Amino acid sequence: MRVRTVPIKLLTASLIFSLTAVSVFSQPSAERLAEEMVSKNAEWLSQIERLSMTMQLNEGGMIPDMTTMYVKRVDEYGNPYLDLENDETMEMDFTAMAGSVDQIVKLIHGAESISEERLNGVNTYKVFVNDRELLESLDQNEMEMEDMEIVFDTATFWIESGTMYVRKVFMEQTVDGDQNMSMEMNLDDYQVFSGYPVPMKMTMKIGGMASQFSEEEIAEARQAMRQMEEQLSQMPEAQRQAIERQIKPQMEQFERMLESDEGMTMNITITDVKVNE
Repeated sequence: MRVRTVPIKLLTASLIFSLTAVSVFSQPSAERLAEEMVSKNAEWLSQIERLSMTMQLNEGGMIPDMTTMYVKRVDEYGNPYLDLENDETMEMDFTAMAGSVDQIVKLIHGAESISEERLNGVNTYKVFVNDRELLESLDQNEMEMEDMEIVFDTATFWIESGTMYVRKVFMEQTVDGDQNMSMEMNLDDYQVFSGYPVPMKMTMKIGGMASQFSEEEIAEARQAMRQMEEQLSQMPEAQRQAIERQIKPQMEQFERMLESDEGMTMNITITDVKVNE
């Protein structure tokens, strides 16, 4: 019996070609990823005309629940999207925070790089954008802060392959020309309502906040916290404990932010979703 041998170089070349081919076919181009996102969005909204979401910010905190109403509209290209029913009301716009599909599609087309990355046990496409003009052209009103000039330097977001759910958003900003801030949002526990996926839990962390305050403002904030603690100490025990349960975690986090600039974290929970009501 005659045994054929395969040259090592040929075997190695074949292996490299196979691995390269797998990588090319599994990692989509910007065009294909954008098309898939648009297609998924149309599928998600096929049964939706109106949508309301009630959000709770920092469970047990002092801020009341907020309900945001959306209606489905169609853009100039015939693509459906969710829009605030009344953009003049004080509502938290989830789509602006997590990245609305039309914005994500524009960012995908203008991405510096698209790569594959495993994120918390999930296969994702990591999209990195550093085009300042593109970032500035998007509607960032929900993320702007009063009396601050904010320039968005980079945006990175992770899209779960297959489902196309946005799993994470990270943005870097320059404030007032020379101060750096960052915003990171993680979106978890997706549930589907009449075909539309909603992340029921979101965690937002803002870094670099302490650098935005002057020494005088920090001193005033610390003084206000001491006054609040003194007022609490004079309250009846039951009342004091009830209030501390609500505000103590936020006070401790604010104090740590002033001391170490560890960032401010907000936990957002969707408590209710209504479709076509």
